Amino acid sequence: MKGAPIWIAVVALYLVSGAISPAMLQVGQVLNILQVASFLGLIATGQTLALLVGGIDLSQAGVVTLTNIVATSLMLGDPANILPAVLACLVLAALIGLLNGIMVAWLGIGPLVATLAMNGILFGAALLYTGGAPRGGAAPGFTELGQGSIGLIPIPTLLWLAFVTRRSVWGRQLYAVGANPLAARLMGMPVRRIELSAYVGSSLLACLGGLLLTAYIGSPSLGIGAQFMLTSVAAVVVGGTALTGGIGGIVGTIGGVLFITELASFTNIIRVSSGVQHVLQGAIIALSVLAYRIVGQRSARV
Repeated sequence: MKGAPIWIAVVALYLVSGAISPAMLQVGQVLNILQVASFLGLIATGQTLALLVGGIDLSQAGVVTLTNIVATSLMLGDPANILPAVLACLVLAALIGLLNGIMVAWLGIGPLVATLAMNGILFGAALLYTGGAPRGGAAPGFTELGQGSIGLIPIPTLLWLAFVTRRSVWGRQLYAVGANPLAARLMGMPVRRIELSAYVGSSLLACLGGLLLTAYIGSPSLGIGAQFMLTSVAAVVVGGTALTGGIGGIVGTIGGVLFITELASFTNIIRVSSGVQHVLQGAIIALSVLAYRIVGQRSARV
């Protein structure tokens, strides 16, 4: 079954975590995991788009930070400013994704270099915009999106799932371009435009994740996006999406996001340092790539 390994890992980690720390089995903790996972989930869904076309988007961390800074500075705690602030963030994210796509698809700059450079520009822009001292805050009505729930299910989780369950012809084109760009071009697909659209989509989803995270914490923070540079890639790769493009998908990414979030929650409960958490995430990425490569080689021999 496609994506089965990561879901087995999610269940196994949860059972092991629950056995070591019964607090992991509490309903409140499960709901907290789902809520926190939705922020990473939207961002990782965007990363999936970039990886499917054979690229990568390391500017997502900067997009999240800039979204948080711009949204809170424009809202200033006033509900009347919610729509202008959200629209400004989405337009800004679309432009960032457009620039990433142009650098990669049209100028031929490697996606890792192009998006890493963009990430540095965005963090620098956030510092210049705030002067190192961010001001403002999320409006009361807006914070409900990040902190509220419908029944027992957190609103951020419902919004995340609403995005990832949609299918389209565009999605199939991403796979075709990532698997074999030359063949896709011979089939008449606008390869460059599809690659560009993947980066725009990645940036917009990072912005949506940043908006939900802003609604959750309610205040500006210059360091808010840094945590997602590694974790967004980790969640997608652990979920089975290949770094070479054309293989993987959203279902696996959902499992990868839940696995990474479970792991972070468990290590926090047992009071593991942040340094150890980063070591674990790096090791998981390396082992996941190795495991999927071995499985792929065995499948090719059969």
